[in-house]
Amino acid sequence: MTHAKPVFQKLSTATIDQSPEIQSWLSQFSIGNRKAAKMLLHHLKFVSRDEFSVWLRRAVGELPDSEIYALYSVRKLEKTQVVFWDEAGNPVVRPGTSLGSEDLVYSLVSNLVRSGNGRLLDHPSLTDLKDQKVRNFVLIDDSIGSGDRISGFINAMLAHPTFLSWWSFGWVRLRIVSFARPREAEKRVIAKIRGSDHGKRKFRKSDKITFTSEVVYEIGWHEARWGKSHAEIINLCQAQTQIPTKRRLGYGDVMANIVFYHSVPNNIPGALWCTCKKWNGLMPERAIPDWLLNLLAAPLSVSNAANALPDELSKLLALVKRGIRSVRSLAIRLGVDHGYANDLIAYAKNLRLLTPQVRLTSVGMDRFIQSGKSLMLPEWDCSLYIPSSWCAGRVTVQPLTDGDSVSQRLADSVAASASADGDVGQTSLEGTDAKAATPPFGVTSHAPSASRERRDTDGPLGSKER
Repeated sequence: MTHAKPVFQKLSTATIDQSPEIQSWLSQFSIGNRKAAKMLLHHLKFVSRDEFSVWLRRAVGELPDSEIYALYSVRKLEKTQVVFWDEAGNPVVRPGTSLGSEDLVYSLVSNLVRSGNGRLLDHPSLTDLKDQKVRNFVLIDDSIGSGDRISGFINAMLAHPTFLSWWSFGWVRLRIVSFARPREAEKRVIAKIRGSDHGKRKFRKSDKITFTSEVVYEIGWHEARWGKSHAEIINLCQAQTQIPTKRRLGYGDVMANIVFYHSVPNNIPGALWCTCKKWNGLMPERAIPDWLLNLLAAPLSVSNAANALPDELSKLLALVKRGIRSVRSLAIRLGVDHGYANDLIAYAKNLRLLTPQVRLTSVGMDRFIQSGKSLMLPEWDCSLYIPSSWCAGRVTVQPLTDGDSVSQRLADSVAASASADGDVGQTSLEGTDAKAATPPFGVTSHAPSASRERRDTDGPLGSKER
């Protein structure tokens, strides 16, 4: 059954250029790296609380109605907390402090159980599981990165001997539900949890775990998340030496691009959330600030952006003035990917600087006259190129320029004046020697060589045939 895809919120080029908080964050980068930093922000996907709630309700609602399911919200346990269950078989009490993403998931589980008609259980104890003979367990998380948190949570559940015996007998079926996860996390989770996955086992642990996610991506396929300019964005993140090495590409070098309104995952680039002595993250403490939530809910008006055009928009007008209107060509000359260039063109159209046919309007022409003359656009090298293999007996062979032709005429005039001064014999002798000199081997004429493929099968000519 098909369902509507979730709607992601994104930061447009206009929003990035108009926000003073984002401009303050961009000022930490060098001028040459700010374009890549803007593309980093442009490719982020924000998931609102409502979108996450609707998706979770749909994912749980698609479970078969004939079974009873125990719902548990995944959270990171303390290092001293090895077992998820206490001595009485109840789940350990949640601490009173905020747990980040687990807080929203915990409240959503309660709402799902109240509307589940008795087939959903809210964090049941081992006694409740035994009485109702529950075999299906749903572990809910918003995002999975390296798989360390979910595997640690499962191992804490298996640390209790009762639950471990159920697992060994094959009475436990785990369904891990997360909004986003890398495909590589499946093998990591299965490898880290207790149990054997040998082919001769009656109940292999890989057969007892299933994954359900809305977004599944490959960690190494950066282009799918960060566009054509992904290499430039990765180099930008790795070049920020103010940030610890393990955080530059996110936890586990996952380099994810999905951000939740209720929590900021640690597998996104550290430049966005890491805060230390020499760096101020855009989303400190891994939480979206109120100004960013307001910016995503109600983007700034376009009219305010017409006061000062950013450099990229001014360069866009200059390129359009030259007659370049293809999105692909503009992206190449601006040094950005296709999606960012398309968004930049839409921004210019909203400002009424470009027509729907990507041509300058009267307003755009005025802004180009104001700012276009001072732009340093790249100049393409259109000089004549001659391969070195074409050069015969000389290092380089280039067409004569105006200066060379003048020098040649001066040389001829000097030779003519020399003959007029009376050194006729010497001059004529030099001219004769020059004409009779053996040309270099590179310019001498040679008879065409015979093809190597054609062989002489008749042998040498005889005396009568010569």
